[in-house]
Amino acid sequence: MVFEGLIDTAKNDDKVIKDAIQNYLERSLNEDLGNIYENYMNNGVFFVALDTDANKIVGSLGAEYVDGIEFRLKRLSVKMGYRNKGIAKNLLKNIEDWVLKNKGISLILGTSEIQRNAFKFWTSNGFEIEKTRRTDSGIKGYSLKKNIKL
Repeated sequence: MVFEGLIDTAKNDDKVIKDAIQNYLERSLNEDLGNIYENYMNNGVFFVALDTDANKIVGSLGAEYVDGIEFRLKRLSVKMGYRNKGIAKNLLKNIEDWVLKNKGISLILGTSEIQRNAFKFWTSNGFEIEKTRRTDSGIKGYSLKKNIKL
């Protein structure tokens, strides 16, 4: 699902961007997606959205502990036919509630100019740009942050 969404995001971009996406996906498998339980259950949380009629996962979002009050969001993905139905917003709300219960007060994440819809989603849900940078492949990346309250 994560792979499908990112590959679709870059379908109209040039080879440099497609290669950068492919490298990111391979790195993601090695970092945390290869073993979600080990990477999130002891150091955060990972939520999935289910279509119970079709008996399949249609969305996901994880949060991993950074320090005493901050958590990093990772792997927001909603299956193509399920987008724009509030699933991502619901996943984010569940993460925010979980973070608050675990004494966190802020969420951070990284995204890029390639992920236009993701950037729009995050900024429309209260995230603000903390830092902008260019990757080695020339893609503009953004570090975003949101302070959450009860």
